[in-house]
Amino acid sequence: MNVNLLKTALIGALSLSALVSTAASAHGRWLLPSHTSLSGDKAHYVMIDASISNEIFAPDKAFRPSTKGAEYDDTLLMALAPNGEQVTDTIRAYYLQRKSSAAVKLQQQGTYHIAMTQKPMYMTFYKNTAGERSRVFAKKADANLPKDASDITTIKTISTVDTFVSHNGTSKPAQLGQGLELSGPTHPNDLFVGEQARFQLISDGKPVGEGIEVSILKGDTRYRNERGEIKVTTDKNGMFSTTWKEPGLYLIETSQKVTVNEKGVDASRYVLFTTLEVAPE
Repeated sequence: MNVNLLKTALIGALSLSALVSTAASAHGRWLLPSHTSLSGDKAHYVMIDASISNEIFAPDKAFRPSTKGAEYDDTLLMALAPNGEQVTDTIRAYYLQRKSSAAVKLQQQGTYHIAMTQKPMYMTFYKNTAGERSRVFAKKADANLPKDASDITTIKTISTVDTFVSHNGTSKPAQLGQGLELSGPTHPNDLFVGEQARFQLISDGKPVGEGIEVSILKGDTRYRNERGEIKVTTDKNGMFSTTWKEPGLYLIETSQKVTVNEKGVDASRYVLFTTLEVAPE
């Protein structure tokens, strides 16, 4: 192969990889449950806050309702009950400027898997005549780019933002079946300081391979000079483990590059944001 062509190809591949990394490392998205474990004979409600922020679990940007100008959204959140069926009760998430907030009714005994129902996000990156890189949240065809735009690249991101809440004991959580998500053997509502937790990272219902980096970040980052992020890597079976040093709420974050099967999309990625609570010893 011509050396110059090889260099061009390598530079292009590296640039695309950097853009995908940039798209995946945007502000953290998270769900914050009022409780992760509840008990009692009657049905209980759990409050769920949702937001986007750099300071984990400190609300900054709410998720806008699907209907422009609406004060609430009935499609932002969904929940899988312990029996594996989707909860049919309306989960109304109110738009509160810096966060969205909803109540989920827990009627069955066992573990509920609560998640956002986000559409894929498209980001188109480009350079202007000054060589400055910019981006718009749209596909190439819909981006309305400047006429002099160059190095145009569109990246598709599919995010899973979820958490788990158990009512009167735990059960095996139902899987979403698409995108990235966590599975056992450790139950997500059975986490204690000093104990090792082992999880399997699942992609479209199947274990991921080796080498996927997973970030584990304790909340309340605004009160620490160092974020204190822990990074672990999956093995060949998609397994990873960690031993909890402090109680509190944690955000598990990871991403995976996936095959592109869509016209006009140059790269695609799954991203996961899972909220877990660790109890004292």
